[in-house]
Amino acid sequence: MRPALVFDVETVVDPDMARRVLAKPDLTDAEAMPLVAPPRSEGEAFGFPKPLYHQVVEISVCVIGPDGSVDVLRPLGGGDEAQLLQNFWAGFAHRAPAVRLVTYNGRRFDMPVLVQRAIWHGVSPAALWRGEYRQRFREAHLDVMDVLSDYGSSTPLSQHELATMLGIPGKLGVDGGDVRQLFAEGRSQDISAYCTCDVATLTLAFARLGPVAGWCSPVESESIVQGVRGALEALGESHPLYGHFLASLG
Repeated sequence: MRPALVFDVETVVDPDMARRVLAKPDLTDAEAMPLVAPPRSEGEAFGFPKPLYHQVVEISVCVIGPDGSVDVLRPLGGGDEAQLLQNFWAGFAHRAPAVRLVTYNGRRFDMPVLVQRAIWHGVSPAALWRGEYRQRFREAHLDVMDVLSDYGSSTPLSQHELATMLGIPGKLGVDGGDVRQLFAEGRSQDISAYCTCDVATLTLAFARLGPVAGWCSPVESESIVQGVRGALEALGESHPLYGHFLASLG
């Protein structure tokens, strides 16, 4: 199989970027964000911001070898946003163009955020612009949500819906809407564990779908599943969510 880099990004809205773009440094957070992300419905403070207005607070990755071995499953946290982006893009550049990217809604959200915020910090995302990674109907960048919706022809499944359908753990008491509050409270370990479990879910979904879709063989699929289990067991003492995920996996 083609080696794979499965990843997920956690973000919070960045009102400082809004103030810069609007050239209004004295705006409060509450004043700034509705100007760059207008409310979509009555009662909303603001809508979903463009990728530029998302500060990256965690990136988690799973690296799968050509035999289905799980070489890495972990969060990249431990630094500020610029360091996170540097770590991600350096790791990707080291593996490209041989590695396949695997995401869920990554073309629409994760990758534009990573590219635009990298440019802001002076970090090069140029490895993405070589090869076939930006060709939507090829699988150098396999956006599983995009594929399963027939590239937007049907309403997409959420990752949690897909996980439920496949009988693997999905959201376990935390979702993306909680990240802003966790970040405000300084709970970076909770964000890291949540993000890494999301990557574990996507990796297991990739493994389950792989033999059907031709992404991997049944033997490679089983190797991925066992590799994820082993990686989570190794992470287990660092946060209780990993044990909860394993218990749900059965």
